[in-house]
Amino acid sequence: MYNYPHVAILGIDGMGNFDTKANTPNIDSLTANGSLNHFVLSENPTISAENWAAMLYGTSPQVHGKTNGYIGKFEHTDKNMPSLFSRVRTSFPDAYLTSVVNWNPINHGIIEHDINVDFATAASDALLTPKIIRRIAKKPKLLFVQFDDVDGAGHKYTYGSKEHIKQIETTDRYIGRIISAYKRAGIFDDTLFIVIADHGGIRKGHGGYSDTEKYVTFAVSGKTVLKGAMGEANTRDVCAVALYALGIDIPKYDENGFSSRVPGGIFDGQDGYTRPPVKKYTVENNDTPAFDGEHGLKRLFGNRLKLAMFFDNSLNDETGHCKFEMRDTVKYYTDGVMGSRGEFGQTGSALTKDLHVGKCGFSVGAWVRLDGKTLTGDCYICGNSDMSKRDGNGFAFTIKNYDADFTLCTADDHFTLVTPYPDDFDGGWLNIIHVIDTESRVIKVYMNFNFIRSFDIPDGMCGDFDAPIFTVGNDVPNRCNTELFPNTFNIDDLLIFDGALTDGDIRKLKEYYSFGK
Repeated sequence: MYNYPHVAILGIDGMGNFDTKANTPNIDSLTANGSLNHFVLSENPTISAENWAAMLYGTSPQVHGKTNGYIGKFEHTDKNMPSLFSRVRTSFPDAYLTSVVNWNPINHGIIEHDINVDFATAASDALLTPKIIRRIAKKPKLLFVQFDDVDGAGHKYTYGSKEHIKQIETTDRYIGRIISAYKRAGIFDDTLFIVIADHGGIRKGHGGYSDTEKYVTFAVSGKTVLKGAMGEANTRDVCAVALYALGIDIPKYDENGFSSRVPGGIFDGQDGYTRPPVKKYTVENNDTPAFDGEHGLKRLFGNRLKLAMFFDNSLNDETGHCKFEMRDTVKYYTDGVMGSRGEFGQTGSALTKDLHVGKCGFSVGAWVRLDGKTLTGDCYICGNSDMSKRDGNGFAFTIKNYDADFTLCTADDHFTLVTPYPDDFDGGWLNIIHVIDTESRVIKVYMNFNFIRSFDIPDGMCGDFDAPIFTVGNDVPNRCNTELFPNTFNIDDLLIFDGALTDGDIRKLKEYYSFGK
């Protein structure tokens, strides 16, 4: 095995595989004798933070937990999840390492700040490129670049539009200058080059999993790289490729930890892999136990329950705290998780002025049925905030085709955490619980009663989340699921608790639903 003295990762945000429609002579010059795949899978959801972090940690978004809002607010300090830069620093204590990005949250919240990485940023790719060139003269062991203007053109003009394609061609010229700089530094032949996009787009957005969002170009070039087609790959595999090229041991594969792998078709002796197939989650429909009966929720949780809606042909709150008013028509069907399920959204929603959450924390859980990629955007499940304005105290529980979102709002700011569904989830009923622990200043997320991740709550966001009106099936002005993103969804057993649920409480709920039996 040949160990490369240098690795350069050239990331093009929002390019997807639209480079196949562009004139890119400089990228083509790298890939002419390299390994190439225009149909590599972006991580799900197809969002920047989830994918750049996946590349730099070698984990899935379900493991690393980084989101756009999160990395903009918090530095990365978790020593149990070292970045590629940290792994390289451990093996090469004196090496020059640099990350030069247009979108600064990558430097702020993904790469560690205590391992002597030279960080740089700029307001445009044109201004960024000279900073990259100056750093190449220092012969970096590892260079990471993120160009952002291609994604900006997609958001502004539409992904795949002539303006978007033109910006890809402009970025290709910047890469030409990078290639020339490596040659001037005398290290071009000793460098492994990786060209990668984080995601594509559809219309003027991304985050879903349509073909133009999820497929990206992944190219690897170097003097020992095989010429031809790269095998199956994900964006997270950038990390393993870089480690392998630098001669650093790749951690043992762990789907719940480091899961980056070297795809086939890049290096001799690396045969690639096939990721396990996804599966559908199923639950057995049972009758709803009486709320105050021997096996009921009241016996398990007592007065901690602030709301318990079973949707058994009614909008009743079994706790007796809240009386709901129906807007338009809420529908009911017999095949819920327990008893019937409710159908909300475009056809109907419900509101109450009786539910109040304060400063002491609370927990929100519900079963949501996801059958096919049918949602048009954010689908508002429940909350007490305005989805479009997101001002004033409140919270919102929303879902999309590929992730669950939870937003905390204050008068001055809002914070949204995004949690992708489990890798092996491909439709059916999914139980989602958000635990808002204001004392510990964290939010914990559970899916099907398995702990998924925790988020630190930013400074200033642990206020009072109470608001006059609480809604199920739409936001407070009744616009999100009807005007902003027309959606219909199915829900069963919406539960809201006073205070933060513990792991023991989650086990009680799992036993109550007999999940997995």
